[in-house]
Amino acid sequence: MQIETVKTNRPTPISLTKTFEASIHEFSNFGVEATSLAQISTATGVPTERLSKTFHDTANLFSNVVKWYLTRYEHQILSGFAMHSNPVEAIRIALYECIELFCEDDCPHGSLLSVELMEISDTDGVIAKEMAHLKQQVHGRIFQKLENCKQRFTSNFNPNELAEFYTEVMAILIKQACDGVDRTALYNLADASLERLENQPVIH
Repeated sequence: MQIETVKTNRPTPISLTKTFEASIHEFSNFGVEATSLAQISTATGVPTERLSKTFHDTANLFSNVVKWYLTRYEHQILSGFAMHSNPVEAIRIALYECIELFCEDDCPHGSLLSVELMEISDTDGVIAKEMAHLKQQVHGRIFQKLENCKQRFTSNFNPNELAEFYTEVMAILIKQACDGVDRTALYNLADASLERLENQPVIH
């Protein structure tokens, strides 16, 4: 029995992960405004017309790249956070995960996001906008965790103040990781910051 192969005109789906990762390199090397969809096509192997149909232009592609990366990091940073009812351990996991993500071993520069994405010239402020959104999301999750357990502590316990503090600690860890500070120093900083929460007066 002869089996016929049916040919369709459907294009192969774009691998967003590969497309976005390759785009990062192009944007890093040439800048957003100087990078064309034709360059992205050459780097990714995706036809220019398909990139144009999907993303319209490089500015929209860049915006999607930034959102995709930071959403991915947000999910990874907070992946183990919700599993712990103990706020100290929950925040410790989030801080440690943050360190691991921004000190990527498989990146030749040590930190893919800092060197290749965060240093891209971004005249439209896309990165700053999405980073602010990321901080807002992280702050909200930390605040809710602390709010849910505030009955353990005395009336002086301030969930919002602590949430702001640990959101800033995370930002500092990211900055220092991007600057090449080694993991041991970053872990020590994270552990030292947790003393503020560990030393909150509890109700006996």
